[in-house]
Formats: sequence, structure tokens, C-alpha cells
Amino acid sequence: MWDLHHLQKAHSGYFKHLFIAMWFNLLGLAMVITGVIHAFIPWLFPFTPYLLAKKITRGTEQYFIQDD
Repeated sequence: MWDLHHLQKAHSGYFKHLFIAMWFNLLGLAMVITGVIHAFIPWLFPFTPYLLAKKITRGTEQYFIQDD
């Protein structure tokens, strides 16, 4: 929950982490909103929540997870 070495482990600086994490937060919010709408109206946003989740996962792996 509290990791003072998180940025080093993520191979990231403060501002890079801040901007990318906030971008992923916005994508997550869009995923929730489109997912709730899709739950009630299935023909709207048929795969959007899934695609947004994949985009967040791919982005996290691309920017923060690196093999040492």
C-alpha cells in the first residue's frame, strides 16, 4: 500500500508517472461510464469498456513494466 520505491520499480519519474497515471484514470472513468450505459442499453458501446480496459493494460505494460 505504501511503497517509497514505487517510481524506481516502475522505471518512471514523478511527472511521467503523474501524466500517464492520470491519463489511465480518465480512461478508467470512461470505461465505467460506458460500461454502465452498456449494461442498461446493450446495443450502445458494445465493446468499448473491454477495449478501454485493454488499452490501460497495454499502456501500463508498455510504460511501466520492463524486464530487468
